[in-house]
Amino acid sequence: MRMLTLVALLAYAGTATGYAQEGSHSDAVSKIAAMEHVWAQAYVVKDPKALDRILDRAFISVDSSGRLLNKTEILAYVKTSTAMQVLTESLVVHLHADTAIVTGIFLTKGVDSGKPFSRRERFVDTWLYKNGQWVSIASLVTATGD
Repeated sequence: MRMLTLVALLAYAGTATGYAQEGSHSDAVSKIAAMEHVWAQAYVVKDPKALDRILDRAFISVDSSGRLLNKTEILAYVKTSTAMQVLTESLVVHLHADTAIVTGIFLTKGVDSGKPFSRRERFVDTWLYKNGQWVSIASLVTATGD
């Protein structure tokens, strides 16, 4: 499963230099959406290496409880993930030259301390086209309210 995640990541993340200026809008949107799915699956298969490739070294995240987390903390957290399934819904990529804002909802199901859980959360991710590839530079997660 990790190999499949890595192959998908490399297929979608690798792009030619100057892509944002030369590539098509739909290609960029497809690649970013695919990396969002790789990101979600990294939590299920506990694969920090997949995330390491798509998160910028200066990546910052605000989780649904309001905690501020850096890349190192996110990579450590994914190793202990109790998620058994992460489904992404309502994914929309808003492309602005070399920057993309992604909005969506994810449903996470798993077992924590022997108790099943199901969480539905909204996210906003910011991606930057940097050094010939798309990398995530920031993420915000919040409860959906439903």
